[in-house]
Amino acid sequence: MKEFNDYDRKYPNLVMDILDYFKIESGIDKKSILKFCTMHGKKNGGGVDFVYQPEIVSRICQKLCKKNKLSALRTGSGLGFDDNYGFIIHNKHEWERNYNKLRHYYNSLVYGFEYIYYFYKELVIPLVWEKGNGDYSAGTGFKFYGGIVTARHCIEDPKHLSIKGFSAAELRESQILVPNNPNLDIAFIDVGRSDDLEVFIDDGTILQDVLVMGYPKIPAFTDFLTAEKGTISSKAESRLTPTKGAVAAFGDNYLSGAELMLITARIRGGNSGGPVINEDGSIIGIACQTPYYDDEIGDYDDLGYGIAVPIKYLLEVLRGKNQTTRKNKDFFRDNTLCGE
Repeated sequence: MKEFNDYDRKYPNLVMDILDYFKIESGIDKKSILKFCTMHGKKNGGGVDFVYQPEIVSRICQKLCKKNKLSALRTGSGLGFDDNYGFIIHNKHEWERNYNKLRHYYNSLVYGFEYIYYFYKELVIPLVWEKGNGDYSAGTGFKFYGGIVTARHCIEDPKHLSIKGFSAAELRESQILVPNNPNLDIAFIDVGRSDDLEVFIDDGTILQDVLVMGYPKIPAFTDFLTAEKGTISSKAESRLTPTKGAVAAFGDNYLSGAELMLITARIRGGNSGGPVINEDGSIIGIACQTPYYDDEIGDYDDLGYGIAVPIKYLLEVLRGKNQTTRKNKDFFRDNTLCGE
């Protein structure tokens, strides 16, 4: 991020180092942003050839204070270089055991959706459909625990399917798992890879800002990753949709018989199967479709809302509450349209 001079990508441990430095259990006196920067400078031989910019560290501390993760003990000192803060680690064992997850969480809080986008960017991959008439269309999937998550209709609707980064031979050996509920639009292609990829998950909440990443239909493009910010705005059981621009709804959808999320971020053709990620940096759902439309009834949605399947249904599939979908051996093709 330019606001932080790209420190989010240059120094991924910086936020955790700041919290560790200001932890109250090691004392609260004689600490300051300037002393932190001096202590954490990079040494070359006998001298220090790099020191974190104090104004950047100050901005990070201020952001953590706004998020109620850090307490200001002394502020207002000139440019803030002498400011002091306090941080409480409630459970040292949990802090050490979940270090990577906590680092991602605090980085997400400080640096926002730009950091989250770059964190997940390499995990979100395009799917290329070949339809029965020979035309092509785009879909989305994301790497998840040794396999690929996508929308169920991305598996069931095409005549042939190719996935960037995966050969046809590898995909033909995979197992395709779908929910027992035929109206839940998610699928997991278990390719059995041992990729050690960091993925974080959580439940979504109403009015929580979200990011949807995917490959929507854009003429002449089959490999065009987009990111759309929105909000969860209500839960479907109450039909209440406060319009903040985030998660708009949760609840039992009258068509699927399952709890779905209504979100204000745009989900259009090609976005299906992409991750829905919250402001904490956790995947909370899978984009699947736009709200139901019937020519006789008219528009179900005039606001541009999209529908996502909560992550809990994917976990149920992985835990064995599923059925296997089989495709003919010619279904998967090598990817030739996305630079492979």
